[in-house]
Amino acid sequence: MTELVEKHPWEDEAWLARIRRFARKLEIGPEHESLMVRALTHRSLADEAPLGDNERLEFLGDSVVALLVNEHLYRTYPEHSEGQLTRLKQQYVCEPSLAQAALGLDLGALLALAPGDEAAGGRERSSILSDAFEAMLAAVYLARGLDAAREFVLRELVERVDPSTVWDYKSRLQELYQEKHRATPTYSTTVDGGPAHERIFRSEVRAGSETLGRGTGRSKKLAEQAAAADALERLGHASS
Repeated sequence: MTELVEKHPWEDEAWLARIRRFARKLEIGPEHESLMVRALTHRSLADEAPLGDNERLEFLGDSVVALLVNEHLYRTYPEHSEGQLTRLKQQYVCEPSLAQAALGLDLGALLALAPGDEAAGGRERSSILSDAFEAMLAAVYLARGLDAAREFVLRELVERVDPSTVWDYKSRLQELYQEKHRATPTYSTTVDGGPAHERIFRSEVRAGSETLGRGTGRSKKLAEQAAAADALERLGHASS
């Protein structure tokens, strides 16, 4: 009986009880329990899962997260160019950031995995976690609609994840510039308005008298990362 429970988590009442508690936290009603189970069932159990795995939900969630992050960035950074917005989007809608958000929700512990995948560390694997986050977002979207999905993305991804810890443009720029010019870029960062709880910082990265790039962000760190990303893009165009 123990092997059967381990092989089929959806038959384990303790696992289902955890799913129900998690659903209540997300304000998802019991009528959507099958959706929650499917969102938390990894494809390694696809041939055995009576409700299917989370691949189709992950497919939908991939589009939903891109839409909602793009919407947030468009409204938050009205002065940014398309290229700048694209770079910011890539910082959030990438495997490391989505996996970090999934860890914040403890999705790894909730997943139904095949024993082999679990033994191989699947609950901590970035690809599995990022897929689980997208599947869970799709479940929120289908159960509660776009407004709830938007709240979920802002709370669990945008506010929770610091993209500068995932994409370190400053280090990349410093390595590149020291290799080519034997010099270290410096940053000048100032507060550029916004209410006290939502300050906007503007940063400029320079090498001597030359301005390499400019950027803005909700913190000094993010503004400097944006400036470094801008500098890397300019250097890339210059070298092509």
